[in-house]
Amino acid sequence: MTDTDNRSNRPAALCCACSSASLDEVRSYRSLRRVTSDCRTWPAGGRLSACAVCGCVQCIPDEVFVGEIDAIYAGYAIYHQSEGEEQAVFNSSTGDASPRSQRLLQRFLQSFPLAAEGRVLDIGCGNGSTLKVFRELCPRWKLVGTELNEKYRRSVEAIAGHGGFYAAPPEAVSGNFDLILMIHVLEHVVDPMAFLRVVRSKLAPGGLLLVEVPAYRQNPFELLIADHRTHFDAASLSTLLGRAGFQVEVASEDWISKELSVVSRPGAARASAAATLPKDNLRVHADIERRLEWLAKARTAARAMEAKGPMGIFGTSIAATWIASELQSGPAFFVDEDASRIGRQFMNRPIFHPNQLVDGSEVFVALPAFLAQSIANRLQRKGVCYQTPPGE
Repeated sequence: MTDTDNRSNRPAALCCACSSASLDEVRSYRSLRRVTSDCRTWPAGGRLSACAVCGCVQCIPDEVFVGEIDAIYAGYAIYHQSEGEEQAVFNSSTGDASPRSQRLLQRFLQSFPLAAEGRVLDIGCGNGSTLKVFRELCPRWKLVGTELNEKYRRSVEAIAGHGGFYAAPPEAVSGNFDLILMIHVLEHVVDPMAFLRVVRSKLAPGGLLLVEVPAYRQNPFELLIADHRTHFDAASLSTLLGRAGFQVEVASEDWISKELSVVSRPGAARASAAATLPKDNLRVHADIERRLEWLAKARTAARAMEAKGPMGIFGTSIAATWIASELQSGPAFFVDEDASRIGRQFMNRPIFHPNQLVDGSEVFVALPAFLAQSIANRLQRKGVCYQTPPGE
């Protein structure tokens, strides 16, 4: 979640990443039912636009959008499928799992070894899951986290120590930091340019900023999240960071599947980086249309499967929530390999491990096609059928 509302008075006609007046609304998006980032169903009616200059895909921050995010965040429940335990990430081919923060920070430290001591600020720290892993990897660092409200103070201070938690925006935190983390935060911020400029002011000389956002090009289901203001790719996020005064060191979709990891440090602010962007970003509107069409095909495939009889859905996150909401009666059950979720209920349906499925089970794998096929190939066994969405 975001650490601050940080709402902008900037006209909706301007791109929030490059400030160009080149936004083109993808009108077919308005008819699609959506989900929240904490995996609850949300009605249709969102407005999505694409910038023809920098390629940034973004919701239009009108009064309706602001009202929606207020309503969503008022009842936000992080990782409620596992009672607050951090989501695991999996190797789709082997099934090997680890907490997302652990895998992300290990990859970061391989590329950017840190000094033995320093100060780290985790903006939008949630219940402290990332800070907990960071403490294990860098035990002599001073930890600080921020959030929207006091909800997680006790949990975070149990990790960071007394005074290591602020229910306040970053500018209210005292001192500067050698490392700032923004893990699935920036996509929520209404005015990301202004926010990043504040973040830059909190970095010590030579400090690093690690930003993690969803990679919608890998995972079109991310476009359906109602409370995400922006949907970045490497080019559009690099443009935004450059204009906010950062120099991008790494932008990778390989660190975590379906996610974009970007590491940057303070640099000279650039007026625009649009001239250096790849030409395919000039056709981003058509690209988004194709991805929305694929989502409709995935929905059709799931509905056709349901028409044949009771079915389950593999997954208990964004994609699974949306597919389940688009079925006439909903799934009979969910399937997940995350040990923290097995045996619980999701959307009032039981969650099973693949090994618990009885013969005759039919399961729709609610994931991007490339991941779904890999998982289906690994889990397929006699008596259980896994069906995947169509190829993208």
